[in-house]
Amino acid sequence: MENCHHEMTDKELARAVACGSDGRVAFDEIVQRYCRPLTLFAIGRTGTVQDAEDIVQETFLRVYQNINAFDSKYSFKNWLFTIAYRLIVSGYRKKRPQQLPDKATVQLAAVEPEPQGNHWVWEAAREMGNEAFVALWLRYKQDMTISEIAHVMKKTKIMVRVLLHRSRIRLAKQIADQPETAEQSRWIRGRTVFIERAK
Repeated sequence: MENCHHEMTDKELARAVACGSDGRVAFDEIVQRYCRPLTLFAIGRTGTVQDAEDIVQETFLRVYQNINAFDSKYSFKNWLFTIAYRLIVSGYRKKRPQQLPDKATVQLAAVEPEPQGNHWVWEAAREMGNEAFVALWLRYKQDMTISEIAHVMKKTKIMVRVLLHRSRIRLAKQIADQPETAEQSRWIRGRTVFIERAK
């Protein structure tokens, strides 16, 4: 039965959780799919694994408790990231979050930040402030569209376009002002999207 859940879409899994039909197994599949991306997103903003884990655990708890509120007309991934983003913005800090059901907690504890190529780029982006970092992360690490980012950040599409444009320019200048390492030199020569679009 678990194999069948691997093939389900996010919306089908959400429906299964809401209906209670194999709800726990369906929820575990949601955690499996999104634990790492949400954790990396939260670490990128909070700077600590502990705070990121707290935010992700609270995000999944809220998803589990409010699954009936999910509107299937919209993207489930956006809904998840919107919840996480709001927790980050509100400065969520809890020493002991409530426990998630079953193996969801084990999956969360097992997540380690994956090695990130060009981590120094994201360190530079983090210094530009919350909105700039989040917009860049959602666009380039989560491959979200302008519309999806606008939904998560509660901004208009035009505001997101302007934010991304300005953030890319600022990031390009910030990178240009840093002492160049061999890794940075290779990255810049590779003409990645940040430099290309910042011109």
